[in-house]
Amino acid sequence: MSFATEKHNALAEYLSLAAMTSLTIVAVASKTISVFYIIYLFWWDEVLKSIFDLFKNWSKRHQLENPKSYSSNIGGRFFFLSIYIVFIIVFFGLMIDSKNTDMIGLNFEVFLFMNPLFNFSLLSFLLREIYLFRHPEEQIKTHHLLSRGIVTLHISIILGILIWAFISIKLQYHEPYATVFAVIPFLLLKLLFEVHEIKSNHKNL
Repeated sequence: MSFATEKHNALAEYLSLAAMTSLTIVAVASKTISVFYIIYLFWWDEVLKSIFDLFKNWSKRHQLENPKSYSSNIGGRFFFLSIYIVFIIVFFGLMIDSKNTDMIGLNFEVFLFMNPLFNFSLLSFLLREIYLFRHPEEQIKTHHLLSRGIVTLHISIILGILIWAFISIKLQYHEPYATVFAVIPFLLLKLLFEVHEIKSNHKNL
């Protein structure tokens, strides 16, 4: 892969991350966000990455560094994601906001792709993956089963439970601000892991 192509790929990843961050900040400011919103968004990010990895496995197999390992890791990632989505919907989509009908309604809007900010964030992920698919590396490396994105999702689920427990006890009288306090750590965690992964994937820059 040429230096210019690698530079453009890194730029596409940074732009997608910047778009997601900006839209999330707008959602926080307008109070149209929930813990489900942010974790579901992270889940979709990994789903899109895995889907396009699958496309590469079908159409660009000759460029794969290790085809057998590549296929195995894709299957493993989809397995983890299929387990996560059940937990995300049941716990973060329904249980933690069960006493707040407004939040339940917001979560359903997000789930049904009726939230514009969520949809635009998702679109930025899709455009990134389309660009990277059309401008691949000369030798496509295998994504580890536990990529930084999957690890971020895993930590976010655990962190979400802990934050929810803290908020339900300590911030029960400050409910309008509870979601803001809950979402910010997830966003910072995502930024930390994603920037590190982009730098790791483009060491020549």
